[in-house]
Amino acid sequence: MNTFIKGTLASLCAMFFIGGANAQTHQWQFVTTGEGSTYAIEKDGSLWAWGWNESGQLGIGGGAQKVSVPTQVGTEKTWKYAVAGQSYAFFIKADGTLWAVGDNTKGVQGVGDGMGHKTPVQVGTDTNWKSVSVSRFFGHTAIGLKTDGTLWGWGEGELGTLGLGNYKNQTTPKQIGTDTDWAQVTVGDNTTLALKTDGSLWGWGWNDNGTLCDLPKKTKTPTRIGTDNDWVQVYSVSTTAYGIKADGSLWVWGSADNNILGLNDENITKVQQPLNINAFKEPVAFISGYRNGRVVGIGSGGVATKLYAWGTNEDGALGNGTGVAVDNPTGGITYTGAPVEVKLPANTKVTQLTSGEGYSIVLTDKGQLYGWGKNRGGQLGDHATESQMTFSSLPIVAGEKAEEVQTTFTFDAENIPASLKEAKVLILTGAWDTEDFAKLTAAIGNNSGFPPVGNTTIEKVDMSQATIKAKTYLYVTYGVNNVGTFQGCKALKEVVMPADAEAANFVSFRSAFQNCRVLESIEMKGCSSVRNLTDAFFGCEKLKRCDLSAAANITMTESMFDQCSELEEVILPGSIALQKYAFGNCLKLKKIDWSRFTGKKAPVFAKDLFQYITDYKAITLIVPEAAYEWFTAHTDWSKLNIVKATTTGLSTLQPSAPAYAGKVYDLQGRYLTTVANESELNRLPVGMYICNGKKVLVK
Repeated sequence: MNTFIKGTLASLCAMFFIGGANAQTHQWQFVTTGEGSTYAIEKDGSLWAWGWNESGQLGIGGGAQKVSVPTQVGTEKTWKYAVAGQSYAFFIKADGTLWAVGDNTKGVQGVGDGMGHKTPVQVGTDTNWKSVSVSRFFGHTAIGLKTDGTLWGWGEGELGTLGLGNYKNQTTPKQIGTDTDWAQVTVGDNTTLALKTDGSLWGWGWNDNGTLCDLPKKTKTPTRIGTDNDWVQVYSVSTTAYGIKADGSLWVWGSADNNILGLNDENITKVQQPLNINAFKEPVAFISGYRNGRVVGIGSGGVATKLYAWGTNEDGALGNGTGVAVDNPTGGITYTGAPVEVKLPANTKVTQLTSGEGYSIVLTDKGQLYGWGKNRGGQLGDHATESQMTFSSLPIVAGEKAEEVQTTFTFDAENIPASLKEAKVLILTGAWDTEDFAKLTAAIGNNSGFPPVGNTTIEKVDMSQATIKAKTYLYVTYGVNNVGTFQGCKALKEVVMPADAEAANFVSFRSAFQNCRVLESIEMKGCSSVRNLTDAFFGCEKLKRCDLSAAANITMTESMFDQCSELEEVILPGSIALQKYAFGNCLKLKKIDWSRFTGKKAPVFAKDLFQYITDYKAITLIVPEAAYEWFTAHTDWSKLNIVKATTTGLSTLQPSAPAYAGKVYDLQGRYLTTVANESELNRLPVGMYICNGKKVLVK
């Protein structure tokens, strides 16, 4: 029930990365993420925000709950730092003042008024703030570091997370102890970790998950962890913690639920002493992560040239092009305990890495942002419309609007674009097989997600120039899922099939056009080898007519036209097994032309074949004269309005009958062509025609 993956249009690869080229209108110098909101500072000191805004946490004065367009916060250009949590954020100006915005649960804003704010409000009057760390995914704790090396805590302190020696909440900043040699601090779920200038590691809070190593379960004041003095960076995310040492090695401790630590050992459940993650042979520059995943930058000197990720891949959070939608109805969300490489553009140098819930943003040395993963609130800042706010499983340019890109794409199977986010028309050329259509499926869904979201831009697919390899399926495998290639393409109105000889190589259309809600017609006359039509046109609400007369090998038809609420006419081949729900909810169905029926008795009438249809007599079933009595005598088939194919006054001729000349019509009386002799008549596609007032069968 779904769709998607990658590829690149060779002729455009110099111009386009995923989602098209971007004119870089911003020069960014800083970026951070909250749970679902993103904040970035330009080199001119202006502050910009985008993403979820349900609590006014973007600082832009309220407005829409979802914002995909970077929006300036105020007009000042003196900002130098930002950090964000669940639905709140803090900013620091060049003058050292601290500002808060958004939700104020448990006093997390530190302003002491118990109120939320939709524009930044100053926290106290101090002018020596350096940085702040907050609990981004759970809780409302904030710990601030000042330029004098002191630590200050406020917000939620019920589990000792503030380090103030008690288990109370604090609505304004209060100094933690008296030490003046603090260098860095990080807040996780109910725990806080910090480094001092001598490279020592300290912690406090609720140590239920081993995030504080071997400290007591309740630790309400800063307490040293271990004896090492070579820590240079510490990072806490949810119930795990990571540290980087002076030699660039990466260490981990805490809860190992879902094999999240990066050790790729499912037997480990908890680590209470730092363990080295030996998957990386090169130095680690920085680490970030979301609740169920981690991202690591490999490099030195504060610059990463490669990124690796592990954990859950819902909404494409790993950034390697293989993620599926978190709400994918068939599941298929993968998880890896071993790091996989994030597929950034070649030669990208990352200077900053930050992660929200299921998405990540990086800042490059060129002042550009790339993002991937969840985008359901516009947190990638790609100017997406609300229907496009889904996710991207590969990095896209973030914080910028893509330039106008082409909407018509012509390509062969070797040059499938990585993304077809803006595409309206697809023209397929060259040779295609099942694997190629699987890649196309990935490209179609990569920036729109699996159904029920689906692609919302593609209006036409033209396969008339394509050749189809033998035994090709439009029911393809993606990850652990099997999906229809064009499934969920909500804007798809027209499909041009390959030439008859090529279309004959298709063997399965299962789910191929499922939920293509505006598809009005499709030409199936060349699809003589198709066997499987299960769910093929399910949910094609605008489909009015379908001619299956040439498809003589169909054996699977369950839910074939289910939910085709506008379907009026279907032409069936001589032999076909009609299974349950094949015409379910086809409430406007008027005519089933089965004049080609070749059976020796009335076929099985499947249970719920016409599910939810109550007026069977509104449906005319045309059958051969020889089969008329079989159908009329059948308990269930006789509920339909059954008529003989000869009732129209036409007789049937075999191709061997005398030659005919004149105008040729289809069985609905529509003019097709004019033939001069028997030879021209027999060159017509296989099917039934009317010529000179007689019904003619061309085999």
